[in-house]
Parts: sequence; structure tokens; C-alpha cells
Amino acid sequence: MGLNKKDRRISIWIGIIIGVTLSSMLFRYAIKDKNERSSMRPGSYDSNVTAVGNLPFPEIPKLIKDSIPRGLVLHFENNFSVSRTHETNCTDCWIIESGGVLRSERLFILAENNRGAKVDFYRASELYITATESCDLKDLEKELPEDNFRILGQNKKTLEYILQVKEFYPDKLREFLQQLPIQFRSIKQVRLYPWLPPH
Repeated sequence: MGLNKKDRRISIWIGIIIGVTLSSMLFRYAIKDKNERSSMRPGSYDSNVTAVGNLPFPEIPKLIKDSIPRGLVLHFENNFSVSRTHETNCTDCWIIESGGVLRSERLFILAENNRGAKVDFYRASELYITATESCDLKDLEKELPEDNFRILGQNKKTLEYILQVKEFYPDKLREFLQQLPIQFRSIKQVRLYPWLPPH
């Protein structure tokens, strides 16, 4: 014996409600499982292990987490400062890849924490360079090896060139700051590129 029209409609609606409920539950479970797995992958803030080298790092300060949500810790150095070489004893240094939907939205950020007193942020993969008076953009591009460096443009206010570097772990950044003016005659000065967290 078949169902009448009214009973058929009720059966269809019950089936739709059960299907939507089950789909919603499965979706929430999948998202929760994905978030739990990604929170423990190397480099995530909760994993306490760097993405490069699987080295341990202490708990990330709240200011860094708030400034760079969804970050991935690539490098960590204890008692090390890129920006203040004379103050290494009480400074922790992280290089973090910021999360973004698109690859082009990702930045590499150097975060230096003077043990809770202050956190300074810089772009890790870019530096500001001042050219000597006799040098221009063409001279810089000719002198700097293409496989390690690329000039992205010029800061119109300070007239410094923005230099993208291929290697940007803490030791290498400190080396660039000290050695680039010595190695290349067209470079007068190098400094870190400050970064301000979005508000």
C-alpha cells in the first residue's frame, strides 16, 4: 500500500532534515579534526617545534600571537637578537610565516621579544639598503648576485632600496646587516625593514 501525498511530503522533509543534520555533523567533525592536526604540525604555535629543523621553542608571547594569528614558526633563537647584537642575553627571536589565504598574502616576520618588555617586528625576507652616492639602481643590480638578492623597489621617503633576500634565518640576517656594506662597494648601509601589525 502506497503513501498518500501528505505522508510522502512528510517523509521527504524528514529525510532532508536527517541528511542536513548528518552532513553538518560530519562537516564539523572534519573541521575539528583538521584544526587539531594542524595545531600539532611542526611550526604551529601549539606544537612548540619549528617547521625548519624541528627545534623546540618556548610558548609564543600573547602579543606575537595576537599580531600574527595563524603563524608558522620557521626559526627560533634563544638569547639572540638580529637588531641589537649587544643585547642578546635577554632576547628571544622568532621568524614566523604569517598565514594568508593566498600565497601572495604571506609575509615572513622577524619578531624579537625582550623577555616580555617589548616586541619588535621586522620583515624577515626584506632589508633596507642605502646606496653610496655614486651608485644607482642599475649599479646595485649589477653588483648583487641574482640568485641571492633582488631589489623590489625604493622607499620614496627615505630613498632606501628594498632588498629581498633568499635566506632569512636569524644568523644570516645578522650577517647581511654586518657584511653587505663590506662585501659590496655600492652599499653604504643596511638596516632591518620595520613591520607594523595590522590593527
